[in-house]
Amino acid sequence: MMATQEAGIRLRDRPGQGLLETEKWWVDRFEFLKEKGYLLRPRYRPGWKPSYKLIQYPLTEDGHYMLNHRVIDALRISDSSMVAIKRVRNITGEGGIIATCQEEDICALFSTSEHASHPSNHSIPLLEVLHIPGIEEEHLLVMPWMREPEDPHFRTVGEGLQFIKEVLEGIQYMHQNNVAHRDCSVNNMVMDARRMYPDGYHPKKPSRTYDYKKRARHFSRTLVPPRYYLIDFGFSQKYEPSQERPLEYAIRSGGAEPPEYKAGTPCDPFASDVFLLGNMIRVQFLDGDPELEHSAVHGFESLRPLVNDMIQDDPEKRPQMDEVLSRFSNIVQSLSRWRLRSRAVKKDEFFFMKPFRGVDHLFWTCAMIARGRPAIPSRTSV
Repeated sequence: MMATQEAGIRLRDRPGQGLLETEKWWVDRFEFLKEKGYLLRPRYRPGWKPSYKLIQYPLTEDGHYMLNHRVIDALRISDSSMVAIKRVRNITGEGGIIATCQEEDICALFSTSEHASHPSNHSIPLLEVLHIPGIEEEHLLVMPWMREPEDPHFRTVGEGLQFIKEVLEGIQYMHQNNVAHRDCSVNNMVMDARRMYPDGYHPKKPSRTYDYKKRARHFSRTLVPPRYYLIDFGFSQKYEPSQERPLEYAIRSGGAEPPEYKAGTPCDPFASDVFLLGNMIRVQFLDGDPELEHSAVHGFESLRPLVNDMIQDDPEKRPQMDEVLSRFSNIVQSLSRWRLRSRAVKKDEFFFMKPFRGVDHLFWTCAMIARGRPAIPSRTSV
């Protein structure tokens, strides 16, 4: 995956040669961000000199560069927590009036006191909005730093179902509040793993500690349940509840193309969200994706009928999110506790390792039962 991401970087901008051109914008804002209470990594501090030589950059902390030039990691000085700072562009309306972008509006909506504490709200919290001196057309959104939802891999079927349940809940909650995400691929799903990683982790090399000196210690999801969030509301849209919801043209999301996108016909955006969620479950758990070298996982086949309905070609035949959650809950309730605690085995796992990992998993499962941890991780039980 790293090779693919690096392919778009020009040779003269290779990290081994120093800062990328896209990173220098952030270096120029180092002091501004520090004044606001956020500290960038050493790489982005004025006067930084590489501690590595050419091809050694992947082996050093300051050799890890930004893959997305619009999002950077930082430490909040007040409590040393990691945050993500994202550049977003304002909208210039009629008469030259500058309005906030849709992403900020949606993120701010679900961060209000009315929504923030709701258990079904899984939209990324907005911590602060920073206005850049001298730049009216852009500003910065500060949000908690999150981790990819499948890193580390799900250990049990129950852990995978917790992830699915929470992202389904998140989209259902958005729909209940008349908001369509419209870009809800797995690329826009993240995990708050701060409690799983008590010593922290490096934002660009999550297997290492923040200072890069050792491997990051972590607990399983069953022992320390994380919380999953939806991010990136750049294509999201809020609709007036008193008016009929307009049809929208679907977008290509994370490589997935809803049938209505291919046909070029507008449809209910809520139905497109349902398709993207169903396709996510299909790819991440049921079928995998050979092109992405992503393997399917044993133990989730009971979701197949629901997923098949969610990804129907005709948007009007797809279930709405209330029905999706209801059917999902019924499927989960029908599974035995041993099925939920069974190991989430990737279908391309090397067969020689299965018996050894199976024995290890049996002892681990007994330990989790002895500690009273439920088969589907629950933060209320910890």
